[in-house]
Amino acid sequence: MHDLPRVLTIDDDEAVRLSITHYLEDSGYKVLQAANGSDGLDIFRSETPDIVLLDLRMPEMDGLSVLKELGQEAPQTPVIVVSGTGSFDDAVATIRLGAWDYIAKPITDLKDLESSILRTRERARLLVENEKYKEELEIKIRERTEELQRTNMILSEEISARKTSEKLVRASLAEKEVMLKEIHHRVKNNLQVISSLLSLQSGYTDDDKASNLLRECQHRVRSMSMLHERLYRSDDLSRIDMREYAFTLMNFLLRSYSIDDKVQPKFDINDIHLGIDSAIPCGLIINELLSNSLRHAFPDNREGILFVSMSREGDNINLTVSDNGIGLPEDFKIGNTKTLGMTLVETLAQQLCGELIIKKTNGTSFQIIFPVKTHAC
Repeated sequence: MHDLPRVLTIDDDEAVRLSITHYLEDSGYKVLQAANGSDGLDIFRSETPDIVLLDLRMPEMDGLSVLKELGQEAPQTPVIVVSGTGSFDDAVATIRLGAWDYIAKPITDLKDLESSILRTRERARLLVENEKYKEELEIKIRERTEELQRTNMILSEEISARKTSEKLVRASLAEKEVMLKEIHHRVKNNLQVISSLLSLQSGYTDDDKASNLLRECQHRVRSMSMLHERLYRSDDLSRIDMREYAFTLMNFLLRSYSIDDKVQPKFDINDIHLGIDSAIPCGLIINELLSNSLRHAFPDNREGILFVSMSREGDNINLTVSDNGIGLPEDFKIGNTKTLGMTLVETLAQQLCGELIIKKTNGTSFQIIFPVKTHAC
């Protein structure tokens, strides 16, 4: 039993290995080092580390070959590719071979590497728990099946048929719940892969406009990924806690736009839970409006407040996203805007059968009032 989480770093660049080793050991990890792919596999087989950091370009045995071996021998061990090849094809190849994340070298901030390690370790833990849960579920199903067989010998044919039917329904519901969780988990993972690819792609362009468009697309994909992750982690697969979701989304956007403490987030959302059909357009609306405020409302590092509120008023939900920034132009009209973000807000509000209200006093306020129960508009 090992007290410290163990990381194996495989890289032929000694300076990179030492830099990663010193940082991670200071953060409470035990770090194993290998200067080439063959030594790395030998250390992995003898030490069984919790996570592997793998370079791609190495003499004799390259990183892709190592990744293929690890995928066959220990598919549940997270492998993070840390490479400076700059090849988009290599990045895609690592994902296909089972890499859990891809970080480009040089690593400007080792906190990003540590964050990736924490995410992949948490994902690995959830996968192990999921497998354990599936095994326990199979054991319970077998036990219940045997019980039904014994009951069939005692009870009449009619009672036996009724009880068998009831057991099958319960087993089917439990199986569907597990399958639905797995579906949300896989959808979340696929959306995160798309988000990572968009992030990688934005690094290959010098066009600021194109880079911003890719980042906006990445945020939209990530906002949907967060919803599926909420459902996967929730005991209630039919509803999403919008307060937790809005809080997570806001923090993600603040980090993404590198906003310091001058912009303060505030929330007023209590006991608002939405089904997936309403939560996805609602989440995209929140993402677009928050992103728009972060890009335009606070120029020159001015201080301000971003506010998100949701409340239930009778049979309606009242969603408000506002800021106290510089406000919209006097001639702004939602129907005349040429930006995709504002067009999406208008379209998604219509999808929710909602009414969009814009106020321009003391900054900007967008209010969407839509019915609790979705129906055809």
